[in-house]
Amino acid sequence: MTWPRRLCLTACLLAGFSGCSIAPPPIPIHDDPALLVTVTYDPRAGAGHSHPAAISSDIVAAVLRGLQLQGRDVVGAFGLMGEDRSSPVFIDRNILAGLVPHLVVGLAKASPRDLVTFYLVQRDSRYVPLITSGGMFLRGHHLYVILANGRTSPSSIQYETTYEPDTRNSPLVPIARYKFTTEFQPVEARVATSEAEQRDGWGGYLDESKVVVVDVDRLANALPLPSAAIPAIPAHIKP
Repeated sequence: MTWPRRLCLTACLLAGFSGCSIAPPPIPIHDDPALLVTVTYDPRAGAGHSHPAAISSDIVAAVLRGLQLQGRDVVGAFGLMGEDRSSPVFIDRNILAGLVPHLVVGLAKASPRDLVTFYLVQRDSRYVPLITSGGMFLRGHHLYVILANGRTSPSSIQYETTYEPDTRNSPLVPIARYKFTTEFQPVEARVATSEAEQRDGWGGYLDESKVVVVDVDRLANALPLPSAAIPAIPAHIKP
């Protein structure tokens, strides 16, 4: 099976539709070659997310700063030979300062049936693109983050292909599913995914190891959140 076919099937699985029914088009919040943020229909929203959500940039920034990549390979995905190392997903403060305001605006504009997706392109020292992408939504006091890709190169896909796939319009599709799992710091602010899904009634994601659920009340109590940590939302993108 070719990569485009796999990509289509994965996207259909993520959408949760029989026959891959057509969903409403995403609403762009920010769109440039390095960063795409959209409000996107979530067919797994169930009774609905807690949107529109007035969530502070400090909280969103703290959640992104707390995301950690735990490396693994295909074998490690099944509990063997896993790598015992982790690193922050977002290292560059300038990246955070550019991403956070758009996520805040997206959460404020989203309906109960939507989530906010992001697709970030960075370059390594050889100018190879590295993709960080996923989605975010709020249910009650739980902020869910799906990290489909974390500084993942399209050339690292674990399938045979003669070209690099373009997943810009599919930010929830993992390019190399077994490259990493997602962790979070501080651990006391994290809620077990299975517990959160059962309590909140969300339909889930194809790989729970890519999902982090943060209790925003616990996070606010666990961390100092100075208002100057992230610049205020620019006037031209306020909801």
